Amino acid sequence: MYAAVVCPRCRKGFAVDLEHRTSSCPHCGRQVRTGRMRARFTSPSAVLTAQAVAELNRGGRALKGFHGKVVEEGETAPPLPLEELVKGLGEFDVRGLEAALRGRMDAEEALRRLLAVGMVYEVSPGRYRMA
Repeated sequence: MYAAVVCPRCRKGFAVDLEHRTSSCPHCGRQVRTGRMRARFTSPSAVLTAQAVAELNRGGRALKGFHGKVVEEGETAPPLPLEELVKGLGEFDVRGLEAALRGRMDAEEALRRLLAVGMVYEVSPGRYRMA
């Protein structure tokens, strides 16, 4: 289960895996106990939690009107399920991610988002894997 929380130090939202006892804020590096954090949103889906984190950071620590479904203005299709895409890739690099996306999204932007929410980590320079 994942949760969208707000860092007590820098006041920015980030995602935590509730199965872990501690987590680090990707913005300021502060170590926090996940059991003590106030969950603003919880979901078994890392993708929905990542969207909730984006909404938290955009909306100022509030999820008013967010019910696990984020659609940008002018967008009609649901967001690309990056979590499922990365699971199928195993270990990958930017070119592998770009090939899997097939032009639907910028690979650098997708990788930045995946790293920001902690869904992937860098196993060696330029090589990534699902967390």
